[in-house]
Amino acid sequence: MEKNKVKEIFTWLVVAGWLVVIFSFSAIKGTGDHAFSWAYFFERKSMHVIEYAILAALFYRAFSQSFAMKKALWFSLACSLLYAVSDEWHQTFVFGREGVIRDVLIDLVGISIAVFFLWKFNKKKNVSDNS
Repeated sequence: MEKNKVKEIFTWLVVAGWLVVIFSFSAIKGTGDHAFSWAYFFERKSMHVIEYAILAALFYRAFSQSFAMKKALWFSLACSLLYAVSDEWHQTFVFGREGVIRDVLIDLVGISIAVFFLWKFNKKKNVSDNS
């Protein structure tokens, strides 16, 4: 098998692995107690931002092997967002968890941060490569 094909397969396996990690965290049963505390909220929601920023970056890395930067960024954003929606739906079946649109919006913050930085980094990279 040629080296580029192996790299492409490995890149998609890393994406699949990260999807499994997110799914596994979402499958952990909750207590059913939704008492509000700012510390708990910040801890949990910051993890949403981080895990979905990583997901968007991994999707971008995989898509950028086949598509131009803008298309790869759009596909990354769309696939990450679709997974965020499906993940929240999945949580509706897990005891003590709830699927809420607020969490999808928080996931979208992480996705958007990753896409923005990837766009800025690759835009600068393309400018310096063309110089």
